[in-house]
Amino acid sequence: MRTNRMTERITFVSYEPKKVNGVPVDGETIEHMTVWAEVPKVPIREANDPQMKLGTRKDSPTFLVRFLTTEEIQPTWRIQWRGNEYQITGLDPDYDRRDLTTITAKAVS
Repeated sequence: MRTNRMTERITFVSYEPKKVNGVPVDGETIEHMTVWAEVPKVPIREANDPQMKLGTRKDSPTFLVRFLTTEEIQPTWRIQWRGNEYQITGLDPDYDRRDLTTITAKAVS
């Protein structure tokens, strides 16, 4: 395990749905855990929209965290990192070596 490369702090959060007088509203944020992570690459791709002739940037980092965490990472959780929130798009635990879990994510707009 490359713990000396895990220099970024990320937080896993989820949102609990809530109803007020029978009307669904934004739920409250539940913070599950904060872990150290390695962020080996942050590909930022530019996509051009032909109709609007405007380029948009897509932020999709990859996070490497320890295989064993206090809670099992759920794919419905979100990641908060450097003031931004990311949706988990891929979760790849290394069951063979039981060393690292690779998480791919994309920025939530």
